[in-house]
Amino acid sequence: MKGLLVKDFKILMNQKKFMIMFFFVAIVLSFSMDSSFIVSYISMIGTILTLSTISFDYQDEGYSFLMTLPIRRGDYAIGKYAFTVLGLACFWGISLVLQFASFFIRGTEFDLTETLLTDICMLPLFIFVAAVLIPIEIKFSPEKVRVVMFLFFGIVLVIAMGGKALLEKLQDNTGIEFVSKLETLDAVNPLPLIMGVLAISIIMLSISMIISVRIMEKREF
Repeated sequence: MKGLLVKDFKILMNQKKFMIMFFFVAIVLSFSMDSSFIVSYISMIGTILTLSTISFDYQDEGYSFLMTLPIRRGDYAIGKYAFTVLGLACFWGISLVLQFASFFIRGTEFDLTETLLTDICMLPLFIFVAAVLIPIEIKFSPEKVRVVMFLFFGIVLVIAMGGKALLEKLQDNTGIEFVSKLETLDAVNPLPLIMGVLAISIIMLSISMIISVRIMEKREF
């Protein structure tokens, strides 16, 4: 397992030029965009970068070579989840550093508890993306994965826009201010919410990992 993680880390480091450019853009955006956007932007790019290691494994009969090593097929799938979670945690941590650095440099007032709660509640979104895409990446070739990812993010965008339009229509028809209702969440104890978010994330990843292990066990190389 350690060898698989080291391999993925070296693959990630081979994209250092893109990562340098990405962090430069992130630093610029951290002083010009909303802080929550910075956290979501960096975390999403980090998730995509970690998942790209699967496509690199597919090149030049990489899967066939990896299966000759003293590892079980399930170990490969589990290693991808471990690497993705570690990578997401690192990029998310970097995003927090940039977020709070921009706060202090720009002199922006902020509520520490509320900001951290918002940032933590973003994690399930990226964990959900990883939980959906890892089995797809393992199952299909990179060419098919690109099509599936395009459709996936298109569906997510449609759902997000549709949900926003639905809320606006309900607000116009009922006169209920949904934003003001959501603001009442500030009075909620953050600890149970965070624990619930972590529990949902673990369940999603566990189900996805079981699917990926079965895909690897049945796949022919």
